[in-house]
Amino acid sequence: MSQFSRIRQPSGQDRQFRFPIRPALTLPNSFMLQSIEQRLIGDMTDYERSILRHGAVWFFLILFSYYILRPIREQIGSTYGIENLSWLFWATFVVMLIAIPLYSLLVGKFHRRILVPSIYAIFIGCLIVFWLAMRSLPESYQIWVARAFFVWISVYGLFIVSFFWSVAGDMLSTAQGRRIFGIMAGGGTIGGLVGSQVAATLVGRIGVANLLLIPVILLVAALFIYFSMERSFKRAGDSKKKDLGSGNATGGNPFAGFTAVFKSRYLFAICMFGIFLATCGTAVYFQQAEIVKAAFEDIEFDASTIANADSLSAESLEAEKSKLQQEVAKAARTQYFANVNFAVSIVTLIFQFFLVGWLMKKVGLGMTLSALPLAYVVGISALAFSPTIGVLAVVSVIGRSAEYGISNPAREVLFTAVNREDRYKAKSFIDTVVRRGGDSSVGGVYKYARESIGLAMTTLSLIMIPIGIAWIGLSLFIGFENRRIVASRSSDE
Repeated sequence: MSQFSRIRQPSGQDRQFRFPIRPALTLPNSFMLQSIEQRLIGDMTDYERSILRHGAVWFFLILFSYYILRPIREQIGSTYGIENLSWLFWATFVVMLIAIPLYSLLVGKFHRRILVPSIYAIFIGCLIVFWLAMRSLPESYQIWVARAFFVWISVYGLFIVSFFWSVAGDMLSTAQGRRIFGIMAGGGTIGGLVGSQVAATLVGRIGVANLLLIPVILLVAALFIYFSMERSFKRAGDSKKKDLGSGNATGGNPFAGFTAVFKSRYLFAICMFGIFLATCGTAVYFQQAEIVKAAFEDIEFDASTIANADSLSAESLEAEKSKLQQEVAKAARTQYFANVNFAVSIVTLIFQFFLVGWLMKKVGLGMTLSALPLAYVVGISALAFSPTIGVLAVVSVIGRSAEYGISNPAREVLFTAVNREDRYKAKSFIDTVVRRGGDSSVGGVYKYARESIGLAMTTLSLIMIPIGIAWIGLSLFIGFENRRIVASRSSDE
């Protein structure tokens, strides 16, 4: 019998799960690390500690890769303005509509051990294709490469994060998720922090195109961590989890995620939470595009760096100055977004390590979820009265930190209360199609309100405030539904 088939079978209420004797990758097991875990989480079984450490490292690599790419996306968005952002959001939504049924088909047919490397291979292949296109295609094609890349990053950012939490939800129960997900998310935040600084530091040295090779390496490394995590899970599986962590193909049809949302008021409420987030988040995003473009449009630059300036005609010199001005502004915008991302990572890390677990334990999921809409109400109110680059930076940091550091870990716990098929299919539908559908719809409305009706940014911000208040009420309702479902499952067992 292979050593991998020898699973220690614990009994009684005090089951202890041992970390694999020889895991594929050895993760830290120092006294200091265990002391930190003890202070942040409390007592953990060896099984929980193994999943936490693997998951934190895996999520670190995921967000490291994404935050290398995110400043490129933001720079593209601010460069082309709201007139192009609207249709880019719609293009993203259409791609999501095509991708989700295909993904659901894979989930229904393949075991998790095949599904994860298959999804990652697709993403790695796409990054290599974009790298080749940015380096080899003529300048006249680069605008289309940039637009396609904007759409792809939008899909990638939502999908790869949602997919990670689906797998993590397979391996932990609702009670375990409340205790562990915040710290696990903190690993991703550290990755985002590192990625932001790497992007800001290297973009001027190696160029935008070569930045794409870094996420390729990181995703390959993430696969090795996943395989080690899967081995640990297989050898130290939690017998209490029943069907939650089998990893088998879910079966069902590719559109099950869509139908499940309308069959369950719990899933429908989570879906509406995503729509509210898309509504407020996209409104702020479009305002960001306008404010950042105006702030860096006339940035100063050194014209003496133009080669052979004395031999150029006046017309050619002006053209070179204009081109240099665009490049300087492009780099300044990319660095601004990278610095904002860095600040978001720091604040998010504080929320994840020291606040969100305490909130979920002390005030419940509903009140914890309501922190995000509250942050948006305050932030949008501030932008209504002072739409400046400084206020925007503060609002962006607070709003996104509340989303990543408080709302997201709490929201991922919500899906541990549903069955595996809903955790993969309905969750991915809500996280991607609903989110991007909301972005597209709000983007179109925002563009129409600004360009056709001529509404000021202040007016649009004021309109968002009552929407944010309604969002708070929805958050409290979701918390109530979660308590009802968990209590019902406990009574059935």
